[in-house]
Amino acid sequence: MNAIVAKNLTKRYGEFTAVDGISFEVKRGEIFAFLGPNGAGKTTTVRMLTGLTPIDEGEAYVNGHNVKTEKRKVKASIGVVQEVSNLYDELTVEENLRFMAELYGAPVENVKGLIEEFQLPAKKKFGKLSGGFKRRTVIAAALVHDPPVLFLDEPTKALDVRSARQVREMIGILNKRGKTVFLTTHIMAEAEKLPHRIAIINRGRIVAVGKRSELRKLIGGKVRVRIMVEPLSTKFLHFLDPYNPHFDGEYLVIDVDDVDSFLEEFAGLKTSLGFRVLHISTELPSIEDVFLELTSEGSSEKPSLCGGCPL
Repeated sequence: MNAIVAKNLTKRYGEFTAVDGISFEVKRGEIFAFLGPNGAGKTTTVRMLTGLTPIDEGEAYVNGHNVKTEKRKVKASIGVVQEVSNLYDELTVEENLRFMAELYGAPVENVKGLIEEFQLPAKKKFGKLSGGFKRRTVIAAALVHDPPVLFLDEPTKALDVRSARQVREMIGILNKRGKTVFLTTHIMAEAEKLPHRIAIINRGRIVAVGKRSELRKLIGGKVRVRIMVEPLSTKFLHFLDPYNPHFDGEYLVIDVDDVDSFLEEFAGLKTSLGFRVLHISTELPSIEDVFLELTSEGSSEKPSLCGGCPL
């Protein structure tokens, strides 16, 4: 059974449609990322799925429970980490976690375990913590009742590089223990490393769903080649003309459909011209490349769905 099912979810604020009839499924035990620019509808979707914002149209199920009619069962089976903390600055870390445990009727023993696991300063007031420790405490609070599904809304936003990496590592560990993670982000590093599948949302609509490899194919699957040769001759530049080369720093960069054929031609040209190869490397399109193409002004409105794929 899927952990999350959304069917034609819609949310309007007056004449503005924040989420426009989106549908997707999240498998149990996977990390599923909602990738989109600010204002795309990511947070609104999370709020609908977690019962914090009413659904105007469509249906949603979390852990088999109907979000509209079984809100208590939904909330009991999920942990939610919102972009803005819901903990109390004047309480210590331990007091905050104990309070959350009491709200959920969870064993107090869970608090001690989370403090140790997340290496939290138990006696320090929440308001005095660094950004990284605050985020770790908020995630711990969302896990105090041991829910099977965790919603994380922009979990590393405004964190420094080290703290963001620690939070990402923490998410990976939780997932390996069986937690289903629904993650919203606009940070490409998270989209490249964390999720099993990604949904790209733009202007309230999902434009693509799938694994990273599947999303890359949607923009043609070209391979990017970076080259540095010496000397850089006119004949060599003419050879690259069909590939529309451009400079990226000291490298010449091209995109090719068939990298094997290109490398064969490149090797033959090296023999005939006698240049030295200082650098050559290949890379697949990044998730950032996919994201920019699929959310550009000229991109198609019609969703490209490659969801439902096995992990």
